[in-house]
Amino acid sequence: MVSQDMISTHDGYILVLDPKHQEIRNIHAIEADLQYPVFVASSTEQAVTRLSQGMPCLVILVGNTAQDWSQALVRHLRQTTQYADMTIVALTDSASPQWNHSEDTPELDGFLVKPLSLDIIKSLVESAYARRAWHNLPGS
Repeated sequence: MVSQDMISTHDGYILVLDPKHQEIRNIHAIEADLQYPVFVASSTEQAVTRLSQGMPCLVILVGNTAQDWSQALVRHLRQTTQYADMTIVALTDSASPQWNHSEDTPELDGFLVKPLSLDIIKSLVESAYARRAWHNLPGS
């Protein structure tokens, strides 16, 4: 639930692509303490539909392999001009990290290691908003 003092989806939101519902409980527990709206998509189609309604500032892809989330979606996000300044990260497990294969997905900005925490998400969103502001400065 989004309260009046939260950032509107016009200003950005957090989009989580979690097709296997691996982190949905954890995300909903954190969501109550965030100042940002969170939309959890269970499919690439849901994510694309949500993207057509407004730009997220942060996209979190859940899954230990690129097969859990669509590399085509990541490329689509990067190739769409209006989404060029969003931050895209993949959530990985420390037992089977995916950062060894980061050259396979250069469109990603980075990786998060489970478990998600409120402080990490807040810092990441603040960084994403700073990145967006920097991209919107004249001459950048």
